[in-house]
Amino acid sequence: MLAVSIKNLSHKINNKPILNNVNFELKKDSIACILGPSGSGKTTLLKLIAGLDKVQSGKIFINEQEVSSANKHLATEKRKIGYLFQDYALFPHLTVKENLKYPINFKNSIYTINDIIDVIKLPNSLDKYPHELSGGEQQRVALARSIISHPDLLLLDEPFSSLDLNLREEIRDDTLHLLQKSNVSTIIVTHDPFEAMFISNQINIMDDNGSIIQSGSPADLYNTPKNEYVTRFFGETNVFHGNAIDSIVATPVGNVRVDPKYKNKNVTVHIRPQGIKLSEQPTPVNGIKGTVMASKLMGSFSFIHLSVLNNKNEVVHVHSHMPPEFNPKQSSAVEIAVDEKHTFVFES
Repeated sequence: MLAVSIKNLSHKINNKPILNNVNFELKKDSIACILGPSGSGKTTLLKLIAGLDKVQSGKIFINEQEVSSANKHLATEKRKIGYLFQDYALFPHLTVKENLKYPINFKNSIYTINDIIDVIKLPNSLDKYPHELSGGEQQRVALARSIISHPDLLLLDEPFSSLDLNLREEIRDDTLHLLQKSNVSTIIVTHDPFEAMFISNQINIMDDNGSIIQSGSPADLYNTPKNEYVTRFFGETNVFHGNAIDSIVATPVGNVRVDPKYKNKNVTVHIRPQGIKLSEQPTPVNGIKGTVMASKLMGSFSFIHLSVLNNKNEVVHVHSHMPPEFNPKQSSAVEIAVDEKHTFVFES
């Protein structure tokens, strides 16, 4: 059964196109992320699903019931949804505990106040008012309130964005466990690809034109991006241009095999930093050589900044991510190999 189905949804605000022919499905009891840059229409899409804005073109179904179209609009309060806004929307005259008890179906919730307090980690703040909390604390209370109501569909708009890094990871982990325990169908809007990969079963990537350009599991999108836009969304890449001759394109870091369909075509090659494999060698080295410009320990990996020469003897800068124990000295020579699992080729 589908918790949400969106068909051919387009939307304008002040005659400016915001969403462009969006099609989207969410299976019941699963978690999907809408991933895209600021201004891509993510929040507008949530508002249309929630019924806060009316559909101009297309249809929205919740639990296989049509709730929105150009001719139909089911009121928000009849959609059995929970919605966490970016601005939290807590009741200023109610304490934290009263805010948590506010949802109309709290008495029927599968959660107790103690369950939620364990997640939001504010045991000493139950009697405080929203203005007495930090922004991050307010966000945690609003998130808890949206979950405690146990809706049929939960919509979360950048739910962790204002938390500091350590707390964000902790609350995100606790939230995922709670969502999995409750089996509530959830759509999360985020601009953070690694957050999307961590928390969702399905990622839907939106572009600047308000279109969903690829949907699939986190592994599908990371390992088989359909174009350069999707590839870049999951982090920095080293980008090279060349001509595919006999299914090989030459780059400054070595030859890359390409699909025969690109034969004799101009292509763009993207290689993730973790796909640039290095080994320290005494000078001179055999094969492809790079010179270390800088080596920085980044905790879980070493960030290596290299210079290499292209076929015109021009200096090209390349980034590599290596295990943390790999820390070559500045100006030392390294040998380069390319891991094709982290290499993606597209026609230019």
